[in-house]
Amino acid sequence: MSSAYFDNQLLQTPLAENNNHTILLFDASQLQVDELTLTQFLSPFELSVIARRKTPQAKKEYVATRVLPNSSDIALSNISSEFNQQTSKLELNINNNFVCSCCVSHSHGLVGVALNINNSLFGFDIEKISLKRPFEKLAKHFYDAAEVALITKQPCTAAKAATFFRLWTLKEALAKATSRPIAQLLSPNVFCELGNSQVSATSTALTNDINEQFDISVVAKKSTDWRCSFISLKALSSQLAFK
Repeated sequence: MSSAYFDNQLLQTPLAENNNHTILLFDASQLQVDELTLTQFLSPFELSVIARRKTPQAKKEYVATRVLPNSSDIALSNISSEFNQQTSKLELNINNNFVCSCCVSHSHGLVGVALNINNSLFGFDIEKISLKRPFEKLAKHFYDAAEVALITKQPCTAAKAATFFRLWTLKEALAKATSRPIAQLLSPNVFCELGNSQVSATSTALTNDINEQFDISVVAKKSTDWRCSFISLKALSSQLAFK
């Protein structure tokens, strides 16, 4: 198993306007959904989706995934999202004449969104690194034996958890990229599956403002220059004119 998969190769940078391979990250817990007039920028389909979200956090995460792809020259009301059942991809319809794929992931309030402008094979995943989850037990139940050995040989609980969740985000990102159910990728060796799919993968670990740790992995067919950028509430508010 290549040690490169456990290096922090996915760059965390300020947002660059000319970069088409950026995952926008945002702490959705900062949103005050009740203060937004959702009917002004969500489509009927999107309003039905958020109506099914039961918890405040789930509503915040959904709204964040919807507003993050916004650009300053496109009104939110001219963008709508819908899940394509045939391709198993989330798609954004812009101005009713341009459709692009969109990949979304969220975990415990941290939301990530990326547009797939070139419609190339691509997927990513975010997971909170939790030391409280029984990750060794889960790994022994679901993971490949070589992956389990890689986890259990780590010198401490934190390192074992980091390894478990890195493997998890790689599996999830590959599942999204190849439109396969995650259940099909839990038990196979993810490094073999990445090689068989002829894709590249980069990952990183990051920490939010309250010292929670997350793991994020990107799997892509063509581009290896993906990066992630945090968007502040101030920047988002100035774009969307939140009150």
